[in-house]
Amino acid sequence: MIKKTVAGLALAGAALSAHAGLTTLTAPWAPAGSSGLEGVLFNVQANGDQWVAMGAHAYKNGATMPNDGTSVFTGQSGLYLPDGKGYANWSFDFAWALNPNCNGCTVMLHVDQDPSAAVDMLGSDITSFATNGRYAETWNMKMSFIPFSFDAFADSITDFTITARSATGAVIASSSIQVVVNANGPGTVPEPMTLALVGTALAGLGVARRLRL
Repeated sequence: MIKKTVAGLALAGAALSAHAGLTTLTAPWAPAGSSGLEGVLFNVQANGDQWVAMGAHAYKNGATMPNDGTSVFTGQSGLYLPDGKGYANWSFDFAWALNPNCNGCTVMLHVDQDPSAAVDMLGSDITSFATNGRYAETWNMKMSFIPFSFDAFADSITDFTITARSATGAVIASSSIQVVVNANGPGTVPEPMTLALVGTALAGLGVARRLRL
């Protein structure tokens, strides 16, 4: 696992609003080229100075993947073998920034365990990862702590959602992405894609289960 506990995180460019499109994050806690998140495109959803973000990138092969400019990424099937880790050819990324005085606030990450057009989310409370209310991370679906089997060589449609809530349970901000992989080659879309909507990722928000190391 590549874990990055951050002291600060900033948004690149102008102030963000809902549906502003994919954007990059700047990572001042690490020298350029060392954090693994430089150049990654994120779907950032902001509420004032608090925000959450989901993104995806090509593992070891580049900071970006083909995308629709908002939330759907097209990944490459298979495993990246040169480093010997057996990770999938793409990884997903998440980040957030909340007010450190947001007492009782929580951040939940939901990952889709159903590779078809259906959505079946497993939830993880990742609030404790943060330092001063801020955090950024990159995970791969083939990491050992992901609590279900993922076939990197098969067609897949995988949804991800990160949601920040207040102490009363009110949603502060929520961001979702979808990664679509066609084993027949990049740039094409599996047939079930016509049935899948990114918004259905929110259907599994009631499920809570901690991703374990």
